[in-house]
Amino acid sequence: MGSSQLLHNSQLCAHLSPGEVEQLLRIVAIRDVPKGELIFLEGDDAVGFYILLRGSVRVYKASPEGREHTLHRIKPGQIFAEAAVFHGNKYPANCEARLDSTVAFFPKADFVRLIEHNPQMSLKMIASMAAFLRDFNQTIEMLSLKEVSARLATWLLNAAERAHSNQITLPMSKGDLADVLGTVNETLSRNLRKMIDLKVIGVDNRDIAILDQVRLQAIADGEKM
Repeated sequence: MGSSQLLHNSQLCAHLSPGEVEQLLRIVAIRDVPKGELIFLEGDDAVGFYILLRGSVRVYKASPEGREHTLHRIKPGQIFAEAAVFHGNKYPANCEARLDSTVAFFPKADFVRLIEHNPQMSLKMIASMAAFLRDFNQTIEMLSLKEVSARLATWLLNAAERAHSNQITLPMSKGDLADVLGTVNETLSRNLRKMIDLKVIGVDNRDIAILDQVRLQAIADGEKM
Protein backbone atom coordinates (compact mmCIF):
# COMPACT_ATOMS: atom_id res chain seq x y z
CA MET A 1 0.00 0.00 0.00
CA GLY A 2 1.43 3.39 -1.02
CA SER A 3 1.97 6.44 1.19
CA SER A 4 -1.09 8.19 -0.24
CA GLN A 5 -3.44 5.34 0.72
CA LEU A 6 -1.81 4.91 4.14
CA LEU A 7 -2.31 8.60 4.86
CA HIS A 8 -5.90 8.46 3.65
CA ASN A 9 -6.56 5.57 6.04
CA SER A 10 -5.07 7.46 8.98
CA GLN A 11 -6.91 8.94 11.93
CA LEU A 12 -6.23 12.49 10.74
CA CYS A 13 -6.99 12.14 7.05
CA ALA A 14 -9.88 9.67 6.85
CA HIS A 15 -12.38 12.35 5.79
CA LEU A 16 -10.13 14.14 3.34
CA SER A 17 -10.57 13.88 -0.42
CA PRO A 18 -7.83 12.25 -2.52
CA GLY A 19 -6.86 15.72 -3.75
CA GLU A 20 -6.49 17.00 -0.19
CA VAL A 21 -4.34 14.01 0.73
CA GLU A 22 -2.11 14.80 -2.25
CA GLN A 23 -1.72 18.36 -0.95
CA LEU A 24 -0.56 16.96 2.38
CA LEU A 25 1.92 14.66 0.68
CA ARG A 26 3.65 17.69 -0.86
CA ILE A 27 4.71 18.89 2.61
CA VAL A 28 5.15 15.51 4.33
CA ALA A 29 8.45 13.69 4.82
CA ILE A 30 8.17 9.87 4.94
CA ARG A 31 10.79 8.30 7.22
CA ASP A 32 11.68 4.73 8.17
CA VAL A 33 12.56 4.32 11.86
CA PRO A 34 14.35 1.16 13.07
CA LYS A 35 13.16 -0.58 16.23
CA GLY A 36 14.55 1.12 19.34
CA GLU A 37 15.40 4.40 17.63
CA LEU A 38 14.26 7.61 19.33
CA ILE A 39 12.04 9.79 17.18
CA PHE A 40 12.26 12.74 19.55
CA LEU A 41 13.20 13.47 23.17
CA GLU A 42 11.41 15.44 25.85
CA GLY A 43 12.62 19.02 25.55
CA ASP A 44 13.49 18.84 21.85
CA ASP A 45 12.21 21.70 19.70
CA ALA A 46 8.67 20.85 18.58
CA VAL A 47 9.13 21.36 14.85
CA GLY A 48 6.20 19.25 13.70
CA PHE A 49 4.01 16.22 14.30
CA TYR A 50 3.72 12.68 12.98
CA ILE A 51 1.39 10.00 11.69
CA LEU A 52 2.44 6.38 12.11
CA LEU A 53 2.07 4.55 8.81
CA ARG A 54 3.55 1.17 9.75
CA GLY A 55 4.93 -0.46 12.90
CA SER A 56 4.52 0.67 16.50
CA VAL A 57 5.85 3.56 18.58
CA ARG A 58 5.39 4.64 22.17
CA VAL A 59 5.32 8.06 23.83
CA TYR A 60 6.70 7.98 27.36
CA LYS A 61 7.99 10.03 30.28
CA ALA A 62 11.13 9.17 32.24
CA SER A 63 11.47 9.99 35.94
CA PRO A 64 14.72 11.40 37.39
CA GLU A 65 15.37 7.89 38.74
CA GLY A 66 15.15 6.48 35.22
CA ARG A 67 11.76 4.82 35.57
CA GLU A 68 9.71 5.04 32.37
CA HIS A 69 5.95 5.60 32.19
CA THR A 70 4.30 4.90 28.85
CA LEU A 71 1.71 7.57 28.08
CA HIS A 72 0.49 6.21 24.77
CA ARG A 73 1.16 3.37 22.39
CA ILE A 74 0.71 4.57 18.84
CA LYS A 75 -0.82 2.24 16.28
CA PRO A 76 -0.67 2.59 12.49
CA GLY A 77 -2.94 5.40 11.36
CA GLN A 78 -2.70 7.38 14.60
CA ILE A 79 -1.34 10.90 14.95
CA PHE A 80 1.19 11.83 17.63
CA ALA A 81 3.05 14.93 18.85
CA GLU A 82 0.29 17.05 17.33
CA ALA A 83 0.22 19.41 20.32
CA ALA A 84 3.44 20.84 18.86
CA VAL A 85 1.38 22.55 16.18
CA PHE A 86 -0.83 24.55 18.52
CA HIS A 87 0.87 24.79 21.91
CA GLY A 88 4.40 25.02 23.23
CA ASN A 89 7.81 25.01 21.64
CA LYS A 90 9.14 21.75 23.09
CA TYR A 91 8.05 18.13 22.94
CA PRO A 92 6.65 17.24 26.41
CA ALA A 93 7.67 13.56 26.32
CA ASN A 94 9.96 11.04 24.60
CA CYS A 95 9.07 8.84 21.65
CA GLU A 96 10.72 5.65 20.38
CA ALA A 97 9.96 2.98 17.80
CA ARG A 98 8.91 -0.32 19.39
CA LEU A 99 9.08 -2.08 16.00
CA ASP A 100 10.63 -1.20 12.67
CA SER A 101 8.28 1.61 11.68
CA THR A 102 7.44 4.18 9.03
CA VAL A 103 6.25 7.65 9.99
CA ALA A 104 4.97 10.66 8.08
CA PHE A 105 6.42 13.89 9.46
CA PHE A 106 4.40 17.11 9.09
CA PRO A 107 6.56 20.25 9.46
CA LYS A 108 4.75 22.71 11.70
CA ALA A 109 5.19 25.84 9.57
CA ASP A 110 4.20 24.17 6.30
CA PHE A 111 1.18 22.47 7.86
CA VAL A 112 -0.10 25.70 9.44
CA ARG A 113 0.21 27.53 6.10
CA LEU A 114 -1.66 24.73 4.34
CA ILE A 115 -4.65 24.70 6.67
CA GLU A 116 -4.77 28.51 6.76
CA HIS A 117 -5.42 28.43 3.02
CA ASN A 118 -7.73 25.38 3.20
CA PRO A 119 -10.16 25.95 6.10
CA GLN A 120 -12.44 23.08 5.08
CA MET A 121 -9.52 20.70 5.29
CA SER A 122 -8.69 21.92 8.79
CA LEU A 123 -12.27 21.44 9.99
CA LYS A 124 -12.21 17.83 8.81
CA MET A 125 -9.04 17.17 10.85
CA ILE A 126 -9.92 18.98 14.09
CA ALA A 127 -12.38 16.37 15.34
CA SER A 128 -9.83 13.55 15.04
CA MET A 129 -7.17 15.55 16.85
CA ALA A 130 -9.58 16.49 19.64
CA ALA A 131 -10.55 12.85 20.18
CA PHE A 132 -6.92 11.80 20.49
CA LEU A 133 -6.17 14.58 23.00
CA ARG A 134 -9.15 13.50 25.09
CA ASP A 135 -7.83 9.94 25.30
CA PHE A 136 -4.33 11.22 26.06
CA ASN A 137 -5.59 13.40 28.92
CA GLN A 138 -7.51 10.46 30.37
CA THR A 139 -4.30 8.42 30.36
CA ILE A 140 -2.40 11.16 32.20
CA GLU A 141 -5.16 11.43 34.79
CA MET A 142 -5.23 7.68 35.34
CA LEU A 143 -1.46 7.46 35.84
CA SER A 144 -1.30 10.39 38.24
CA LEU A 145 -4.40 9.91 40.36
CA LYS A 146 -5.18 6.19 40.59
CA GLU A 147 -3.66 3.21 42.39
CA VAL A 148 -2.46 0.31 40.25
CA SER A 149 -5.59 -1.74 41.00
CA ALA A 150 -7.80 1.14 39.84
CA ARG A 151 -5.68 1.68 36.72
CA LEU A 152 -5.98 -1.99 35.84
CA ALA A 153 -9.73 -2.07 36.47
CA THR A 154 -10.21 1.07 34.35
CA TRP A 155 -8.15 -0.41 31.52
CA LEU A 156 -10.16 -3.65 31.59
CA LEU A 157 -13.47 -1.80 31.56
CA ASN A 158 -12.37 0.39 28.64
CA ALA A 159 -11.13 -2.65 26.72
CA ALA A 160 -14.46 -4.41 27.28
CA GLU A 161 -16.34 -1.33 26.10
CA ARG A 162 -14.25 -1.16 22.92
CA ALA A 163 -14.83 -4.87 22.30
CA HIS A 164 -18.56 -4.65 23.13
CA SER A 165 -18.03 -7.77 25.21
CA ASN A 166 -17.03 -8.92 28.69
CA GLN A 167 -14.64 -11.34 27.00
CA ILE A 168 -11.43 -9.58 25.95
CA THR A 169 -8.02 -10.63 24.68
CA LEU A 170 -4.92 -8.72 25.72
CA PRO A 171 -3.48 -7.08 22.58
CA MET A 172 -0.02 -7.05 24.21
CA SER A 173 2.11 -8.97 26.68
CA LYS A 174 1.51 -8.54 30.41
CA GLY A 175 4.87 -6.80 30.59
CA ASP A 176 3.73 -4.26 28.01
CA LEU A 177 0.43 -3.79 29.85
CA ALA A 178 2.35 -3.12 33.07
CA ASP A 179 4.31 -0.48 31.17
CA VAL A 180 1.10 1.13 29.90
CA LEU A 181 -0.28 1.22 33.45
CA GLY A 182 2.90 2.77 34.85
CA THR A 183 3.84 -0.19 37.03
CA VAL A 184 6.02 -3.32 36.96
CA ASN A 185 5.13 -6.85 35.90
CA GLU A 186 5.18 -8.26 39.43
CA THR A 187 2.72 -5.65 40.72
CA LEU A 188 0.41 -6.20 37.75
CA SER A 189 0.46 -9.98 38.30
CA ARG A 190 -0.32 -9.48 42.00
CA ASN A 191 -3.35 -7.34 41.17
CA LEU A 192 -4.58 -9.75 38.52
CA ARG A 193 -4.30 -12.59 41.05
CA LYS A 194 -6.34 -10.64 43.61
CA MET A 195 -9.07 -9.99 41.04
CA ILE A 196 -9.10 -13.67 40.11
CA ASP A 197 -9.34 -14.71 43.78
CA LEU A 198 -12.23 -12.28 44.28
CA LYS A 199 -13.92 -13.78 41.19
CA VAL A 200 -14.02 -10.36 39.55
CA ILE A 201 -12.24 -11.68 36.45
CA GLY A 202 -11.17 -14.97 34.96
CA VAL A 203 -7.86 -15.29 33.11
CA ASP A 204 -6.72 -17.87 30.57
CA ASN A 205 -3.37 -16.79 29.12
CA ARG A 206 -4.24 -13.53 27.29
CA ASP A 207 -8.01 -14.12 27.41
CA ILE A 208 -9.77 -12.26 30.23
CA ALA A 209 -13.42 -12.63 31.20
CA ILE A 210 -15.06 -9.94 33.33
CA LEU A 211 -17.19 -11.88 35.80
CA ASP A 212 -18.33 -9.07 38.11
CA GLN A 213 -18.56 -5.76 36.27
CA VAL A 214 -20.10 -3.94 39.24
CA ARG A 215 -17.19 -4.84 41.54
CA LEU A 216 -14.67 -4.07 38.81
CA GLN A 217 -16.20 -0.61 38.38
CA ALA A 218 -15.98 -0.08 42.13
CA ILE A 219 -12.28 -0.95 42.05
CA ALA A 220 -11.81 1.45 39.13
CA ASP A 221 -13.48 4.13 41.25
CA GLY A 222 -10.97 3.55 44.05
CA GLU A 223 -12.42 0.77 46.21
CA LYS A 224 -9.72 -1.33 47.88
CA MET A 225 -9.49 -4.99 46.98
